[in-house]
Parts: sequence; C-alpha cells; structure tokens
Amino acid sequence: MKLRKKLKKQNGLTIVEMIAATLILALLAMMLNTGVLMAQKTYKEVTTESETQLLLSTVSNLLYNELRYARDVVPVADSNKLQRYTSVAYGRNTVLSLSSDGQILANGKRMLATGAYGNGIYKIDSLDITCDDSVFTVALSISDNIGSQAENTFSVRCINM
Repeated sequence: MKLRKKLKKQNGLTIVEMIAATLILALLAMMLNTGVLMAQKTYKEVTTESETQLLLSTVSNLLYNELRYARDVVPVADSNKLQRYTSVAYGRNTVLSLSSDGQILANGKRMLATGAYGNGIYKIDSLDITCDDSVFTVALSISDNIGSQAENTFSVRCINM
C-alpha cells in the first residue's frame, strides 16, 4: 500500500506521453512550414504580376504622352510603322527602339530609369507603333524573368498632325 501511494504522488510524464507530445508538435510545425512556403510562393506570384502591370501602365502612359504631341511624323511607306518624328522632349528625328535588355529608348536615351524595370527583372519584349492619319496604334508586350507576361494595345490621337 505504501508503494501505491508513493506512485500516485509522483508528478511527471511518462515516456509515451512525451513521445506523443513531440509527435504532435512536429506535425504542427510541418503544417505551419507548408503554409508559410505556400504564402511566400503566392506573394511572389502576386507581386510579380502587379509589378508587370505597373510597368505596362507606366510605359503606356509615357508613350501616350510622347506621341500625343508628336510632329513631323514619318511612317514607313508600306506598313505605316512609325519610323521617326519630332518629339517635344527628345528633339527632331526621334526614333523609338528597344535596347538589348528590353528597355525603351528614344534616340538612344532611356525613357525610363533602370529601376522601373525592376533592375533587369522586367523587360519589354515587343513595341509596335503604327500611324494612320493622325492616330497612332501602339502594341506592347512585357515579361519578367519568371515567365509572367502582360500585353496592351492602345490608340493615341496626335494633336499636332
């Protein structure tokens, strides 16, 4: 009888209870880790898509404002593609082109700072500008190094033609 009283008075956990508690904590930690990894992946995807759309919007606004006040527009004869024009900001015979790293250039000068392209993460894949009478049609395609892509096509009525 004294032995039973002694055993009942002992406070503590058995080895089985300790193993069970450890396993439960390990399972909770694994679930938490999986959730955090999924949240990080989703955050990267959403941020990348958002920044791609932001660059697309910025470039579209920049080109809209640039072409709206263009003068002396010279299109390529057969395709109506924009060859050169007189720009308020870049002067006579302005030519729009893309650099090797996918940044838009006017007469060889960057129109946007490198930071606007995420320091090389985002690039303009294609830029197509056609001119019909006094309306420019601009088609843009932007991508990132992960594979996300955004496109935009818009028209600009030139007020100086």
